[in-house]
Amino acid sequence: MADQSDRRHDVSPEVAVPEFRQRVFTGAPSSVPAAGRPTVPLPGRPVSLADAPAAPVRRPPPPDVGRVVLIYEQVRRPWRLLGFTAVLVSLTVGVILGQTEAYQPTTPRAAATAQPAPSDAIPAPVPLTAPLGAVKQRRLEITGAATSLRIRTAALGESLFTVAALDPNVAPQLTDSADGSLLALAPGAVVTAGAEVVLNSAVAWTLKVTDGVRELDVDARAGGLAGFALAGDVPRGALTLPKPTGTVPLTVTGTLGELIVRTQAGAPIRIRLDKGAGSATVNGAARRDVKAGVTLRETGWAAATDRYDARITAEVKSVLVEH
Repeated sequence: MADQSDRRHDVSPEVAVPEFRQRVFTGAPSSVPAAGRPTVPLPGRPVSLADAPAAPVRRPPPPDVGRVVLIYEQVRRPWRLLGFTAVLVSLTVGVILGQTEAYQPTTPRAAATAQPAPSDAIPAPVPLTAPLGAVKQRRLEITGAATSLRIRTAALGESLFTVAALDPNVAPQLTDSADGSLLALAPGAVVTAGAEVVLNSAVAWTLKVTDGVRELDVDARAGGLAGFALAGDVPRGALTLPKPTGTVPLTVTGTLGELIVRTQAGAPIRIRLDKGAGSATVNGAARRDVKAGVTLRETGWAAATDRYDARITAEVKSVLVEH
């Protein structure tokens, strides 16, 4: 035992110290291997004298580690991709426009809808009407200055007439008497917008317009006109006449601007101009500066039994007769 102890510690200091320093500070392998001593030195790390397992050796990664391989494959259905892209772009544009509109300053805009009618609006007058009964013929006088007056005949069944006012603020009034009916278009008013009068064509009507009317339109093509008289001033008037029964008188005593008379074929007319006319066209012949007292008649008037006989006693600018 003493010999072994002497041999264990019989190491020269000059040899032991440099070898220790070499192992500790340089990591160089020792010339004397020992148990627990690492056989492979690690660079930059001192060699431990303890009996520890050897540390794993770090090797550089293979050159192919971390390489990205891109494989391009043709899209089988490109239209789906295009459709998806279009939808995405549309949604993006919509969001941008919506945000832009939301941040726009608010400005008043004109209302596109009609304003509601005020609660105090005057309702339209109820049309006047009367039952036909056993009436076969009737006289009707219309009074009141009006802008427009439309008179026509039609089949009204069991109604004698209907009167509809064109002015919602003025209601016409009807008064019956033994001589006939009196229709006031504007009771208590200077002038009114006028009215539309519809007469039953099954009755023989004799009409008279007393006051001035700016525009007069009489359409009796459905029949029922037995006579017509115009006493008020009329700048423009039109008479559309049915086939007459016997001699039907037409009388004008008010000042006329322009008068147009339309008759049916086979219904001749005679016109007597007591004060002349600026122009007159009868039977297709046009005349200017017609003198007072001139009578113009269509061919066959004298021999006809069903005809019109018109007499204009006031001044008239122009008269036109056509079929």
